[in-house]
Amino acid sequence: MIPKDHPCFFIKNVVDLIDCSKANQEFRGKPGEFAYPRELLLRLILMSVFDGGLSSREIERKTRTDISYMYLAAMENPSYRTIARFKVDYPDLIDETFKTTIKIAKDNDLIKIHHVSLDGTKIKAKTSINRLTDENQIKLMKKHLEKSIELDQKENKELGDESGNSIPESLTDKEKFKETIKEIDESSKNDRNKDKLRSSSLNLLKQAEKILRKF
Repeated sequence: MIPKDHPCFFIKNVVDLIDCSKANQEFRGKPGEFAYPRELLLRLILMSVFDGGLSSREIERKTRTDISYMYLAAMENPSYRTIARFKVDYPDLIDETFKTTIKIAKDNDLIKIHHVSLDGTKIKAKTSINRLTDENQIKLMKKHLEKSIELDQKENKELGDESGNSIPESLTDKEKFKETIKEIDESSKNDRNKDKLRSSSLNLLKQAEKILRKF
């Protein structure tokens, strides 16, 4: 169960205020991957920013493993490619959401400076909040978003088209895992035998060289 004061509920309520109709209309009918509602992707991006700026692959993973992300994704699993494209293609929509989030959160004393995270804990000392302007807080959120885009670029270089979120069945199924380990052991034994044979051959060659030098 998700705690009732978890920020994912606040995120859902904020995104419900954002007009995504134009973005949804633009995206409908485009060839390619399933057209997830822009609101769904916006919720995931906002949550990831509060978490410090996650890569798109990490967000994809969390839609399968983290109950708060599963809630925000409505149990859907958009691919990292879809999430990454959304970050780049809809900066104005994301920026509007940042501004709306900060305004509502500040009015209710919900902003924590660390990771711009919202944890439902009200901060009573308004003076500590007002040390940062709205503009600086938006910059901080954008910084986390930029970090996530940089992580996407880095992971694309490292992983190519792989998501990095799946483990082959040979390592997850118990019986197949045993077979995999057996194959590894046999392969290791063969390698050791080859090494021994190679070592013996080298010794024989050295001995032959010594004998030939005597003649």
